[in-house]
Amino acid sequence: MRVLLTTAPLHGHFFPTVPLAWALRAAGHQVLVACPESFTGTVAGAGLPAAASAPHVAFEEFMLRDRDGRPLPPPRDPAERRRSSARAWGRLAARTLEGTLRIVEDWRPDLVLSEPLEYAGRLAAAAHGIPWAEAGVGLSDFGDSRGPATEELAPELARLGQGALPEPALVLDVRPPSLRGDGPARGPVMRYVPHNGADVRPAWLGLPRSRPRICLTLGSMLPRHGRLDFRGRLLALATALAGTDTEVVIAVDDEVADGWERLPQGVLAAGRFPLDRALTGCDLLVSHGGAGSAFAALVHGVPQVCLPQTADQFENADLIAASGAGLALPSDASDDTVAEAARTVLGRAAYGDRARALAGEIARQPSPVDVVPLLERLAAAPAGADV
Repeated sequence: MRVLLTTAPLHGHFFPTVPLAWALRAAGHQVLVACPESFTGTVAGAGLPAAASAPHVAFEEFMLRDRDGRPLPPPRDPAERRRSSARAWGRLAARTLEGTLRIVEDWRPDLVLSEPLEYAGRLAAAAHGIPWAEAGVGLSDFGDSRGPATEELAPELARLGQGALPEPALVLDVRPPSLRGDGPARGPVMRYVPHNGADVRPAWLGLPRSRPRICLTLGSMLPRHGRLDFRGRLLALATALAGTDTEVVIAVDDEVADGWERLPQGVLAAGRFPLDRALTGCDLLVSHGGAGSAFAALVHGVPQVCLPQTADQFENADLIAASGAGLALPSDASDDTVAEAARTVLGRAAYGDRARALAGEIARQPSPVDVVPLLERLAAAPAGADV
């Protein structure tokens, strides 16, 4: 079976799909990842073959500018931020659609597998009558993103003779039962298996400690590309969180950490390290509530304080807070407020107990290896047949 995996050129979108791609290859299937040329090195670094669906595509080009390259005004509130982000994924698909169509024509996959916000893959699959499945990558189904993305893709949809974005033949749902809200699973369930890229065990992870350790991150994108001073915010948060009774490690790209002359007192380390591994030696995650960060903490039973900034981060934060595994704060919460929330979560055992219970739910879900036969049946089934 040939499986074409399509992804946006961002670590947080691609990395959650890597364990499933590995499972497919281990079962003897061919997997090819379609993405912009600027991201093919990341794909190759995960041990997977890549095909360029477009030349270099910078994050700012599709997220902060319109189709003609004009800067977009900053969103005024969280709802507008999410809508603006949703339209950006439509602009990205418009950039990669022609290349994705060519890859499908040349390689002839039996199945297209896409992460939820990559739309060119599903359009190319529909155009060629190939079944496609959506691989869940987080707590959100990104349902409110499809409307704005469809508006942005109106010219491409008209050219392909499609009135709307095609629906998947199935969705692999990685949410544990307690984080599905009031509804059932969106499709077959699959265990979320974290992947962070190159994994070198941090030296500080094995050091003995006598006080709680907090992992602080705002993800890989905000400190580098966010409109606000997220670099400065990280240092300010670290200063507020670190003290005589806690220590802090900051997960951030090395180029951001290298720009800091010195770290605040009480900060043990800063730089890029595998969050999945690092959280095994931490007692709390303070983050923006991004899907990868939040799920890594959920997998390891680590309680959280979420400071959402954009897109699905607000939904993730609310779900985690509602589950009892952490707290959700406003995006502009003060440093002292964040520090007080961290003390609250660390000081109440119920948060850690609930986080560990959620980790148990995740561990009991079928692994990516277990869902490979389902994808095999989908690829082999006649169009429209139940699998």
